[in-house]
Amino acid sequence: MASVTFKNLKKRYGKTEVVKQFDLHINDGEFVVFLGPSGCGKSTTLRMLAGLEDISEGEIYIGDRLVNDLHPTDRDTAMVFQSYALYPHMTVEQNIAFPLKMAGHSKEDIKQQVAAVAESLELTQMLKRYPKALSGGQRQRVAMGRAMVRVPSVFLFDEPLSNLDTKLRGSMRAEIKAMHQKLKTTTLYVTHDQVEAMSLADRVVILKDGYIAQIGTPKEIFDSPSCRFVATFIGSPEMNIIPASMSSSRGLHINDQVVELDRSLHNSHEGIEYGVRPSDLYLNRQAIESDHVSSVKVRLIHAELLGSMYHLHCQLGDNKILAEIDSSDSLTRLEGEDIELFFDVKRTHVFNTEGKVLHAA
Repeated sequence: MASVTFKNLKKRYGKTEVVKQFDLHINDGEFVVFLGPSGCGKSTTLRMLAGLEDISEGEIYIGDRLVNDLHPTDRDTAMVFQSYALYPHMTVEQNIAFPLKMAGHSKEDIKQQVAAVAESLELTQMLKRYPKALSGGQRQRVAMGRAMVRVPSVFLFDEPLSNLDTKLRGSMRAEIKAMHQKLKTTTLYVTHDQVEAMSLADRVVILKDGYIAQIGTPKEIFDSPSCRFVATFIGSPEMNIIPASMSSSRGLHINDQVVELDRSLHNSHEGIEYGVRPSDLYLNRQAIESDHVSSVKVRLIHAELLGSMYHLHCQLGDNKILAEIDSSDSLTRLEGEDIELFFDVKRTHVFNTEGKVLHAA
């Protein structure tokens, strides 16, 4: 096991810079997820660590070793790809054993290690099958087994679940989490799926346009986003963003309604936007245990029942907002009427025109 350190990492293809500034230290045994939209540089960064992409500028360390010029086979990493990358002419047993065979292990050692990994991934009954006879989830487990059998210093996962259906993704997330808890190997995982990031990571690194937008635990990023991009990228459904203007140092005008804040802001701010998550909106004041509660009046356009909750599609002036409410009562009778939505102002966010969070003055 080992730590991983990126120092001033950059990657260019000709004049196009896809990783513009990347500085990060990952602790020994930590599970870190790179999360971001397509084209943000997350897979490129992972591939530079693996040695599959050249580094344009900067340094990468695994433990205390500078690995910039090391061949991929000398970096002691194991990578699981989106496409599984299994050898079709080899059985499951042969695919898992391949790294050990190439490393010169004895037949007896290979047999024991493959058996142990196969049992942990519930592949024992499939060892004699070929990849074409396996489901997508089973193939991904074989790819994981081939990585696990080497016991590398660092595991690398490049969107490993994106080809699986929703149900299989859930079960595979659980298997990857269990594997990490058992092996405690430093793990870097790339995805554009926030559910994977929030459920797997010790820390999440959110990337945008080749830069790190925020680093933090899943809870820190959800509760305290550093900017408008992170606030709207994390959370499903995404955060409501409502245009506002200054009413006073401690208040905002939102569609002719005043929302009192729990902190003071400078009066010079213009073009302010107010953010509140759908799950932080309530129909009853009593549901919020806080001394800093405010509310807005909205028109309920449609109440969408989704099993255990309602999605309330509302109109606030020219803006649409969404509230996520427990389905303990029928709300369709209120459609077309004005209702009041309550929220804890401590769980709301104020952004300026550049999308930066405005903190207390």
